[in-house]
Amino acid sequence: MIDATLLAFAGVSLLLAVTPGPDMAVVTKNALAHGRRGVVLTTSGIALALVIWVTATAVGLSALLRTSGEVLFALKIIGACYLAYLGLRTLIESLAQPSNFLAVTPPAAPAQAVFRQGFLSAISNPKLGVFFVTFLPQFVLPGQAVLPRLLELGVIFAVIGWLWMNLYGLFVTRLREVITTSRVRQWMQRVTAVVLLGFGARLALERG
Repeated sequence: MIDATLLAFAGVSLLLAVTPGPDMAVVTKNALAHGRRGVVLTTSGIALALVIWVTATAVGLSALLRTSGEVLFALKIIGACYLAYLGLRTLIESLAQPSNFLAVTPPAAPAQAVFRQGFLSAISNPKLGVFFVTFLPQFVLPGQAVLPRLLELGVIFAVIGWLWMNLYGLFVTRLREVITTSRVRQWMQRVTAVVLLGFGARLALERG
């Protein structure tokens, strides 16, 4: 028997996944800088962070984030600073590109460094905790065991997000391969940097 609630949840999760956010900006940055390898490592880091947020939600940590202004504020500042760091770094790298940059294979960054960027981008965003604690319980049916159901929903959300981010990131790498003007790619990196800085500022200034 098909679980209509799960299908509805999957549909909503897909809509949320395709909505642009800081994680998508980080995927764009690493797709441009490191190609397919950067996409897979970044999205895997994001997926791990999502699983951790879901687990925290299931055991009640997200409820603490909703009620503790100090914890929420601290996480917001950490997340904002990290996004600002990525944005500034991307901007500096774009300014330093040689004129024949497209003809040069980007240096392979350490796998753990690229993975860490995706992980920290998602794990330092407290809005995910608040989102999960308000969103997931709506799809827990009466009589269902809460913990297994929340974990099931969270895994579905993480997998859908991971698949979408990979498809999006691989599209960006294809776009990167057909660009023939170095200045076009530089401007793409600069736009990504501004987006990251903007998300960081919004996260820092956002109330509640």
